[in-house]
Amino acid sequence: MKTEIGDLVYVPSSTDLLRYEKNSPIKVFKIDSPINLLILEEEENKFGVLFQGEIWYVDKRKVYETQIY
Repeated sequence: MKTEIGDLVYVPSSTDLLRYEKNSPIKVFKIDSPINLLILEEEENKFGVLFQGEIWYVDKRKVYETQIY
């Protein structure tokens, strides 16, 4: 997937978003319906995305590139 900071990604339903503190997850939120989220950070295997005004992390393998026509 060719995505970078500032792009939107498609997050399918039943995907977990995680909040971290000192490299340990402190909150988990399961998406109940598909959503497009903005990438704010990129790490080796996860994206930091904007969700409800905070940065949450999602596994890169669980999201898809958003097609804009």
